[in-house]
Amino acid sequence: MNPNSDGTDIQRLIGRALVPYSERPDAAGVARLVDELITAGEALHAEVAAIGAGRRTERVGSALAEWAYFVDAGPTGRGDHANWNHARTLARILRSLASPLGERPTGVR
Repeated sequence: MNPNSDGTDIQRLIGRALVPYSERPDAAGVARLVDELITAGEALHAEVAAIGAGRRTERVGSALAEWAYFVDAGPTGRGDHANWNHARTLARILRSLASPLGERPTGVR
């Protein structure tokens, strides 16, 4: 997956994590999904962090900090449900990081 492409790969990955509970993958699939989210997210995090703070929205700036925290913290709790919630949290943060990189803050956040 190349996070520097047109973003469709990341959007598909996010979409896989943000499906209804009834459509979630099995435990092994969730583990793979978390690995893929972290791999794509680390690359995107580095790209977004390189953008000057004045060129990022407040939401994107917050997502940078949240990403580091949630990747380091890992799932809260044990079992499949905790891993599934962790994957969904990472996907939501990744969605904020994947917002248009060149977008300038508009004052509306």
